[in-house]
Amino acid sequence: MADTDVLKLRLALMGRPVRNYTFDKSMISIGRDPESDVFVDNPGVSRDHFRLERTPAGEYQVVDLGSANGTFLNDQSVNTALVRNNDVVRFGKYTLWVGYGQDRRSGAEEVRRNTADTEKHTVVLSRSELGNMLEAAREKEAAPQVAPAPVVGRTAPAAPAPFAAIAIAFVLGVLLGAGAIWLVLGR
Repeated sequence: MADTDVLKLRLALMGRPVRNYTFDKSMISIGRDPESDVFVDNPGVSRDHFRLERTPAGEYQVVDLGSANGTFLNDQSVNTALVRNNDVVRFGKYTLWVGYGQDRRSGAEEVRRNTADTEKHTVVLSRSELGNMLEAAREKEAAPQVAPAPVVGRTAPAAPAPFAAIAIAFVLGVLLGAGAIWLVLGR
């Protein structure tokens, strides 16, 4: 793995994509701990289930951290094993596709993390992320709205009250109906 390579992970639940990640760091933690790099809130996943560690050769290895349900690399139970391009790590009901790729950012030094491909996959938000989005929406709604400036020199005709319009329509309907009956029966 070259210096410009990154580790790409695709998390899926029972075959359905959940989230994509891109990492350029030497150790990636996966588990139910909210502080994990890949946080999976599911009782079938241990708090510290496994981690991916970069070897001196630049590849990653999967290291099971004593998880209750085990860690499987390409459907083989493992404690420690090298992870190759397009390997699949299974833990609980989840799978994690592993791929090595080029860092497409030009000149960027920060690590890109927790990137989701929202056009093709469902994005799962944490409670805090969802709360932040809702709070921002509430603040936007609560912000004072600026009314448009009135047009000077013109006055729009006042619209009749809805009740008055309904009453006028009813009276006209009754009169037209009565006139129609009078013409039919009155002659």
